[in-house]
Amino acid sequence: MAARPIAPDAASHGWSLLDVRTPEAFRAGHLSGSGHLPAAELEPRRAELPPRDQPVVALSDDPEDARAAALALEAMGYHDVAWLDRSLAAIPGGHAEVGPATRLWRPAPFLEAVLPLLPRGRAVDLAAGSGREAVFLALHGFEVEARDRAPEALARAADLAARHGVRLRTLVCDLERLDPPLASAAWDVITVFRFLHRPLFRAIEAALAPGGMLVYETYRVGQERFGRPCSRRYLLESGELAAAFPALEVIRSEEPGPPAGPITARLLARKPRPALAAPRRSDSPGSFPGPI
Repeated sequence: MAARPIAPDAASHGWSLLDVRTPEAFRAGHLSGSGHLPAAELEPRRAELPPRDQPVVALSDDPEDARAAALALEAMGYHDVAWLDRSLAAIPGGHAEVGPATRLWRPAPFLEAVLPLLPRGRAVDLAAGSGREAVFLALHGFEVEARDRAPEALARAADLAARHGVRLRTLVCDLERLDPPLASAAWDVITVFRFLHRPLFRAIEAALAPGGMLVYETYRVGQERFGRPCSRRYLLESGELAAAFPALEVIRSEEPGPPAGPITARLLARKPRPALAAPRRSDSPGSFPGPI
């Protein structure tokens, strides 16, 4: 659907509201429920935008600025974008709110779904990219380390965390070389999204603490019909992820394949705790298993 102007009453129904003014203008007053991303930063901070299938309306004090931002979003692949056809200052409540921006971005939906099952503690997000999953975990009380081979991506992750008032530890890491390696039994939660390097599987098992949980989702064969990745090296076979971690207990395994993609596999698995040793007993008549 082509980008188009809409009136304020239409913008209040089901749209993500994106204020594209400067930070100073946004802090001075904005429409309640608005997220904020300056127009000049849409591309470098795209990880903070809503999912591309979410309708988005751009807001500004100048409708022409809002229109330009909506067209930029359309060029970035957004399917349903619009701009407010008048100045924020001209609508009731357009400058009334002075609180923080509404969070428009979201992590992987699978992570949101399994969050209540995860043990709180130390978490590491492997191939973290711009940090949506890592920051989401930090917002929910985890002590999080984000690892990726791209320092510029980790810088964006750290900035995202700072804007939401949480902290990440970031570590530039070549996961295909395990440099630096994952420490043994160090993590209560390990997350991996949109990344596949099969030799890493055993290291992930070893890095989970007893009772720790793995959250993994990436592409499987069939995704190449919709775009990258195309190489079998980066695509799971059907059933492969569920069987990839024999030392872990599978809690949840899914292989969604909607007609329009993406074609993925998802796994939630737990590392068992060691069985407790049975108490020692003596077979001598009249003896007791311990002090009286």
